This record gives sequence, structure tokens and C-alpha cells, in this order.
Amino acid sequence: MPPQGRKRQRTETESEPDRQSSPEILEQEESRPPFYNTTFSTHRVSPLYLGKQPLDRERLQTLSQRLRETLVGDVVRGVEVGLGRADGEDGVMGRAGALEYVDIRWVSMGAVLDITDPEANDSEDEHENATPRTDPDWPALVSDLIDKKALHILLRYETAECTALLLPSSPDQQQQPDPSTTHFTISNSQPADPPNPAHFLHLPLLLLRMPAPLKSIISDFLSTTFDCRVSSLRLGTQSLTQSWESWIRTAGLPERGPPAKDVVLNLGFYIPPPENKGSAPDATPAAEEDKEGPPAQEPLGIKGIDIIIPAADVRGFVRAGTKKLKGEREREKGKSKTKEKQTWEMDVKKRRKLAGRLGEEGWEWRTPVSGDKEVEESPFTEALGRYVDKHLGLNWFHPGVRVTKIACGGFVMSEGRLKVFAPREGGQRHRAAVWKLVSGLVGKAEGGKALV
Repeated sequence: MPPQGRKRQRTETESEPDRQSSPEILEQEESRPPFYNTTFSTHRVSPLYLGKQPLDRERLQTLSQRLRETLVGDVVRGVEVGLGRADGEDGVMGRAGALEYVDIRWVSMGAVLDITDPEANDSEDEHENATPRTDPDWPALVSDLIDKKALHILLRYETAECTALLLPSSPDQQQQPDPSTTHFTISNSQPADPPNPAHFLHLPLLLLRMPAPLKSIISDFLSTTFDCRVSSLRLGTQSLTQSWESWIRTAGLPERGPPAKDVVLNLGFYIPPPENKGSAPDATPAAEEDKEGPPAQEPLGIKGIDIIIPAADVRGFVRAGTKKLKGEREREKGKSKTKEKQTWEMDVKKRRKLAGRLGEEGWEWRTPVSGDKEVEESPFTEALGRYVDKHLGLNWFHPGVRVTKIACGGFVMSEGRLKVFAPREGGQRHRAAVWKLVSGLVGKAEGGKALV
């Protein structure tokens, strides 16, 4: 039996070519990146600055090599930046083994979402899904997604595979900056060459599936390489509920098969801390923590409630909510305008305070105070709120009540995570609903737009 050290040395020598960034190896394998049945963390990315050089294959191969050198433990400015060493503190990266290769490439959104066949037939029968829905133009959708390109970053280790996806925005979602209004200078003379919008690339939504140390490395790599900013994308109550309502309108509610699953909603509650005497009434919680003194006692109360709705009853909630909204519209038409009492229901400032001053919380988008903004109807949410109020005595639409997670037969979405289940063979409506879900998240990452 040969010595253990000699055997290890031969193994490293044999596997050395595989660790290089080799796009040729990847071309022989399945080009579709992992998306379905995978849990991603959600992040937003500002426009990437490319400069005059396009992000072509040659440049991507150079960036792949540069990222690999960062990950394997090369020395940068005298600081070792490698991850996952045997004597390190990160056990997760240590168990992943050696880094085999790194690849950065363009992939079509049709390949990512498995929407590539314009002649595909939907295997779902009409009698299985009687819910009113929006039927998409399938051939046009396939043609549109084939032209859209996403940036895929693959890190393959011996026992693990890490993925990063930067998803593009639609042309109508892109907000081209005006150089005359967005450029600032401290000198009296204006620059000769203003920023060229063609030198920027819009990939606003970043999905990461990797350990936390690698997420930090990838974020720093993107920030330094493309002069952009990467931050976490929080999905609040508004995004969660409107994503579910949009899914119902597009995919419907099948009564049989894998998509017909129970709907699970996790509720959380925000309890405002007691105000200290002498503190400003509008002081944020972070400002109060910076003050000297003993920390305030955490308020007591219920942390959360899980609501499980059987798949057979979801359709009834949608019908009841639609009927309720229709009746409210008819009553408002015949009701004269009267001066309403100024409570937290009509006061945006009080709503946001009761909601903890977090975006997408407080339910203020449900009934806008201004009245000049169109509100997307949410029949399921309205009916469930009425049911919970009647049977549990809980005001679902109180600003302190939050939806922290929604799980259904199509996806699972929480405050910073997303998992989409793979559709069955020929499920056109399911795949179209997936695209609308992803498109809504891209729009939110692009400019904080509501998901509709």
C-alpha cells in the first residue's frame, strides 16, 4: 500500500486541469442553470458599469479566472483571501472540498425557467382549474424569454455546487438616468464626456445559493469589478401577498395533482417599544439603541401564528373575497363623501410608526389615503382577513400584523428567500406564472415597484 501522502499528491496532480476555469467542459454538460426546487436568497444590484469593452466570452473567461484566484486562496496585497481551509473556522467550506472550476456565462431566461418550446401543450385539463385566470400568449412569451439573457456564475467544488444568477429587467422597467440631472460635480466646469447609458448593464435581481462566506465574496467581487452596489432585497408583506394573488390570477387553483397543495401563511407581529420620557416621538428604534443606558426590555406578546388553508378551501376564499370587493365598490358608488375620523387607518404617519417604519408593512397600499392611486385587488387576502377577524378576533389589516412567509404548490417565499417548485410536464400556465413572479421581483429590485 503506497504512503498516504504520496497518494494525496497524485490525486491533486490529476485533478489540477479540472480546477481551471474551462467553459469548454461546461458546454458538454447541461447548460440550464439550477433554478427550480432550489432555495435562493434575494438581493438587489445597481446597474453594472461595463465601460467600452462588452461583456463578451473572452472577458467573462478572464473574470472567471480572476474570481477563481480569489477563491482558492491567492494573496491579494499581502492578505490571504481563500476560503474553506482545513484549519479555518468555516466548517461548511472545509467540507465542500477543493474548488474544481469557476464559470461565468450568459444564459437565456428561457433556459433558466425551462420555457423554450413554443409548441408545448398544457397538460392541465380545463375542468381541473375553473378559477378565472389570465391566459398568456405562450409563443410570444417563449420568443421574449429566449432573447433575454441572464448572467450565471457557477462555483463547483468537490462535494458542492454554488450558483449565482443575475436576472435582467424588461425594457419598460429599465430607468435610464438623465446625465444632465444625475451627474454632480464640485467644480465649475462640466465634464467633456457625460456618462454613456450604453456602458451600463441592468441586472437588478441577484439570486444566490451558497454559504454566507461565499455570498460576501461574490458581492464584493461584483462591486469591485462593475462598480455597483449589492444589498439584500427584503420581501415584505406587500410583496408576499401580491405575489400570491398574482399567482392565483395567472396559474389558477388546480384541484388535483402536485400543484394542489395546502396554503401556509406565517404571521408575525410588531409591538412598538414603550416610549421613554424625553425622547423624540418620531425617533427610530436604531437611534434609541445608540443612547447610553440599560437596554429596553423586549415587549411580551405572541411571536407568530401559522395559518394552514386546505387546498380544497382556497377557491372558496377567492370567491368570497371577489364578492366582498364587488359589494364594496357598489356601496362606494352610492355613498356621498363625508369627513372621516382621523385615526391610524387614514394617517400614513401613524401607520408607519405602528408598522415599525419598514417598507411594505402597514397595509397602507391596500387603501391609499390619497385616493388617486389605483389599487390592485386581492380577493384572497381580503377574504382571509375577514375570516380571521370573525373567528379569531384578530384585525388582519392592523399595521402591526405582518405576513412573513407564504408557501403554496408553486413557490415558497419569505422575507429574504425564494424557492420555486418545478412545474409538471407541459404546464404552460405554471411556467407563465413563474415568469410573472420573477418579473415582479425584478421590478421590485429595479425600482421598488409593487408586485402585480
